[in-house]
Amino acid sequence: MPGSTRLEPRLLAVAQEVTGPVHADIGADHARLPRYLLEKGQVKRVIVVEKHPGPYANAQRALAGLPAEVRLGDGLSALRPGEVHSLSLSGMGARLILRILQGHPTRLPPRLVLQPNDSAEPLRRWALQAGFALVREQMVEGFWRYNVLTLEKGHCTAYEGLPLELALAFGPLLLRQKHPLLRAELAAQLERLRRLPRVERVQREQARVEAALAWLEASTP
Repeated sequence: MPGSTRLEPRLLAVAQEVTGPVHADIGADHARLPRYLLEKGQVKRVIVVEKHPGPYANAQRALAGLPAEVRLGDGLSALRPGEVHSLSLSGMGARLILRILQGHPTRLPPRLVLQPNDSAEPLRRWALQAGFALVREQMVEGFWRYNVLTLEKGHCTAYEGLPLELALAFGPLLLRQKHPLLRAELAAQLERLRRLPRVERVQREQARVEAALAWLEASTP
């Protein structure tokens, strides 16, 4: 099947992390990501879950004629335990992603690819407690600078040798890579925080950003 679907960078980064014959995408809307995965032959079958009738109908149209199933449901409630090998959630806030992941823990597959539209810190904290290892971490330029987390069931070693709170906040693998987009994001956050009223919450967050920047500088040969 000739590939025709083009993805924006954040979804392309997600697609590159998908493995396994059966993949589930929660909240696909126009289903560009699942269609791309099928066109490229990365997966054999896709299950898309949509909560609302409009996106459900969009996904059905986009995936017509392909080995895909679109289900109307709330998050993982529409999946059966062990039914899929990997799962993606993208284009939504981290708290919503977290609610979906926590809603039906027995239905989580062994590989998760998560792309929040805001801070990924709640997802890193959850993964560490839930027994998922952070195996890859990307930062992608777009409308915002997006984090893409790839998690696999198992013991996590990503945080070893790093200041834990900074690594949870800004990404252990991004810190290790000294990722140039992370530096740019931290600098932008610092500039924004310096313009805000000097309330305790702002001062606390500014101190954390400054500590991360200092760690990056200190660890640079």
